Amino acid sequence: MINLISRAALLSAVLFSSSVGADEPTQPAAPAPPAAVQPVSVYDTALAPGWSNWSWAKTELSVELKGSARKPIKVEAGPYQALYLQHAAFPTNGLSKISLLIQGSAPEGEVRLFMLTGGKVNGEGKLIKLANTGWTQVVVPLVTLAAEDKPVDGIWVQNATGGQLPRFYVTEIKIE
Repeated sequence: MINLISRAALLSAVLFSSSVGADEPTQPAAPAPPAAVQPVSVYDTALAPGWSNWSWAKTELSVELKGSARKPIKVEAGPYQALYLQHAAFPTNGLSKISLLIQGSAPEGEVRLFMLTGGKVNGEGKLIKLANTGWTQVVVPLVTLAAEDKPVDGIWVQNATGGQLPRFYVTEIKIE
Protein backbone atom coordinates (compact mmCIF):
# COMPACT_ATOMS: atom_id res chain seq x y z
CA MET A 1 0.00 0.00 0.00
CA ILE A 2 2.83 2.38 0.85
CA ASN A 3 4.42 1.57 -2.46
CA LEU A 4 1.15 2.40 -4.31
CA ILE A 5 0.82 5.76 -2.49
CA SER A 6 4.43 6.65 -3.29
CA ARG A 7 3.85 5.94 -6.97
CA ALA A 8 0.68 8.03 -6.99
CA ALA A 9 2.44 10.90 -5.22
CA LEU A 10 5.32 10.73 -7.70
CA LEU A 11 2.94 10.70 -10.70
CA SER A 12 1.08 13.72 -9.25
CA ALA A 13 4.31 15.60 -8.72
CA VAL A 14 5.43 14.92 -12.32
CA LEU A 15 2.10 15.96 -13.82
CA PHE A 16 1.93 19.09 -11.66
CA SER A 17 5.48 20.22 -12.47
CA SER A 18 5.02 19.67 -16.24
CA SER A 19 1.79 21.68 -16.28
CA VAL A 20 3.15 24.67 -14.30
CA GLY A 21 3.70 27.51 -16.76
CA ALA A 22 2.31 25.46 -19.67
CA ASP A 23 -0.24 28.17 -20.48
CA GLU A 24 2.32 30.99 -20.35
CA PRO A 25 3.53 32.11 -23.78
CA THR A 26 7.22 31.70 -24.36
CA GLN A 27 9.35 34.34 -26.05
CA PRO A 28 11.36 33.16 -29.05
CA ALA A 29 15.07 33.41 -28.60
CA ALA A 30 16.52 36.58 -30.07
CA PRO A 31 18.40 35.88 -33.30
CA ALA A 32 22.15 35.98 -33.00
CA PRO A 33 23.67 39.09 -34.57
CA PRO A 34 25.31 38.38 -37.92
CA ALA A 35 29.01 37.66 -37.69
CA ALA A 36 31.07 40.66 -38.75
CA VAL A 37 32.94 40.03 -41.98
CA GLN A 38 36.63 40.73 -41.53
CA PRO A 39 38.59 42.56 -44.23
CA VAL A 40 40.99 40.36 -46.19
CA SER A 41 44.56 41.64 -46.08
CA VAL A 42 46.50 40.82 -49.25
CA TYR A 43 49.69 42.89 -48.98
CA ASP A 44 50.97 45.61 -46.66
CA THR A 45 54.75 45.48 -46.33
CA ALA A 46 54.75 41.78 -47.27
CA LEU A 47 52.27 39.23 -48.58
CA ALA A 48 49.65 38.30 -46.01
CA PRO A 49 49.48 34.64 -44.92
CA GLY A 50 47.95 32.39 -47.59
CA TRP A 51 48.85 34.66 -50.51
CA SER A 52 51.48 33.70 -53.12
CA ASN A 53 53.23 35.63 -55.89
CA TRP A 54 52.37 33.90 -59.19
CA SER A 55 53.28 36.90 -61.36
CA TRP A 56 54.54 36.56 -64.89
CA ALA A 57 55.76 40.15 -64.86
CA LYS A 58 59.10 40.76 -63.14
CA THR A 59 58.31 41.56 -59.49
CA GLU A 60 60.18 42.29 -56.30
CA LEU A 61 58.37 42.21 -52.94
CA SER A 62 59.03 44.42 -49.92
CA VAL A 63 61.14 46.98 -51.79
CA GLU A 64 62.82 49.62 -49.62
CA LEU A 65 62.00 53.12 -50.87
CA LYS A 66 64.21 55.93 -49.63
CA GLY A 67 62.36 58.11 -47.13
CA SER A 68 59.27 55.85 -46.93
CA ALA A 69 58.00 53.39 -44.35
CA ARG A 70 56.11 51.60 -47.14
CA LYS A 71 57.66 48.48 -48.65
CA PRO A 72 55.70 48.01 -51.87
CA ILE A 73 55.83 45.45 -54.65
CA LYS A 74 57.92 46.68 -57.60
CA VAL A 75 56.51 45.56 -60.95
CA GLU A 76 58.23 45.69 -64.34
CA ALA A 77 55.65 44.53 -66.87
CA GLY A 78 56.13 43.82 -70.56
CA PRO A 79 53.16 43.71 -72.93
CA TYR A 80 50.09 42.32 -71.09
CA GLN A 81 52.21 40.94 -68.23
CA ALA A 82 50.78 41.12 -64.72
CA LEU A 83 51.40 41.13 -61.02
CA TYR A 84 49.41 38.03 -59.99
CA LEU A 85 48.68 37.41 -56.31
CA GLN A 86 47.08 34.00 -55.71
CA HIS A 87 45.17 32.56 -52.73
CA ALA A 88 43.00 29.51 -52.09
CA ALA A 89 39.43 30.40 -53.08
CA PHE A 90 37.48 32.35 -50.46
CA PRO A 91 33.96 33.87 -50.53
CA THR A 92 33.47 37.60 -50.94
CA ASN A 93 30.01 37.57 -49.36
CA GLY A 94 29.78 40.60 -47.07
CA LEU A 95 32.79 42.28 -48.70
CA SER A 96 32.21 45.20 -51.07
CA LYS A 97 35.48 46.67 -52.38
CA ILE A 98 39.18 46.23 -53.02
CA SER A 99 41.59 49.04 -52.21
CA LEU A 100 45.27 49.56 -52.93
CA LEU A 101 47.93 52.21 -53.34
CA ILE A 102 49.70 52.45 -56.69
CA GLN A 103 52.46 54.67 -58.06
CA GLY A 104 54.04 54.83 -61.48
CA SER A 105 57.59 55.83 -62.35
CA ALA A 106 56.54 57.67 -65.52
CA PRO A 107 53.35 59.50 -66.48
CA GLU A 108 50.62 58.05 -68.65
CA GLY A 109 50.94 54.34 -67.89
CA GLU A 110 47.82 52.19 -67.62
CA VAL A 111 47.11 48.96 -65.78
CA ARG A 112 43.95 46.93 -65.47
CA LEU A 113 42.84 45.46 -62.13
CA PHE A 114 41.12 42.05 -62.19
CA MET A 115 39.87 39.57 -59.61
CA LEU A 116 39.87 35.88 -60.47
CA THR A 117 37.57 32.93 -59.83
CA GLY A 118 38.86 29.47 -60.61
CA GLY A 119 42.03 31.05 -61.98
CA LYS A 120 40.05 32.99 -64.63
CA VAL A 121 39.40 36.73 -64.72
CA ASN A 122 35.95 38.01 -63.80
CA GLY A 123 34.56 40.60 -66.18
CA GLU A 124 36.48 43.36 -67.93
CA GLY A 125 38.41 44.59 -64.89
CA LYS A 126 39.02 48.24 -64.03
CA LEU A 127 41.40 50.49 -65.96
CA ILE A 128 43.74 52.50 -63.71
CA LYS A 129 45.88 55.41 -64.91
CA LEU A 130 49.33 55.53 -63.34
CA ALA A 131 50.85 58.80 -62.14
CA ASN A 132 54.40 59.48 -61.08
CA THR A 133 53.43 62.26 -58.68
CA GLY A 134 53.00 60.12 -55.58
CA TRP A 135 50.76 57.36 -54.31
CA THR A 136 47.26 57.09 -55.76
CA GLN A 137 44.55 55.51 -53.61
CA VAL A 138 42.45 53.15 -55.73
CA VAL A 139 39.12 51.85 -54.43
CA VAL A 140 37.04 49.63 -56.71
CA PRO A 141 33.68 48.06 -55.82
CA LEU A 142 33.72 44.27 -56.18
CA VAL A 143 30.60 44.51 -58.35
CA THR A 144 32.68 46.50 -60.88
CA LEU A 145 35.13 43.58 -61.00
CA ALA A 146 32.31 40.98 -61.29
CA ALA A 147 33.55 39.53 -57.99
CA GLU A 148 30.73 40.37 -55.58
CA ASP A 149 29.37 37.40 -53.61
CA LYS A 150 31.48 34.80 -55.40
CA PRO A 151 34.61 32.87 -54.50
CA VAL A 152 37.82 34.54 -55.62
CA ASP A 153 41.31 33.10 -55.75
CA GLY A 154 43.49 35.81 -57.20
CA ILE A 155 44.18 39.41 -58.16
CA TRP A 156 45.89 40.70 -61.28
CA VAL A 157 47.33 44.16 -61.86
CA GLN A 158 48.06 43.83 -65.57
CA ASN A 159 49.88 46.02 -68.09
CA ALA A 160 46.94 47.15 -70.23
CA THR A 161 49.06 47.85 -73.32
CA GLY A 162 51.00 46.02 -75.98
CA GLY A 163 54.18 47.91 -75.03
CA GLN A 164 56.70 47.82 -72.21
CA LEU A 165 55.36 49.62 -69.12
CA PRO A 166 57.77 51.61 -66.94
CA ARG A 167 58.06 50.11 -63.46
CA PHE A 168 55.27 50.76 -61.00
CA TYR A 169 54.70 50.02 -57.34
CA VAL A 170 51.69 48.52 -55.52
CA THR A 171 51.06 48.27 -51.78
CA GLU A 172 48.40 48.22 -49.03
CA ILE A 173 46.10 45.85 -50.91
CA LYS A 174 43.00 44.77 -49.02
CA ILE A 175 39.51 43.52 -49.72
CA GLU A 176 36.85 45.00 -47.45
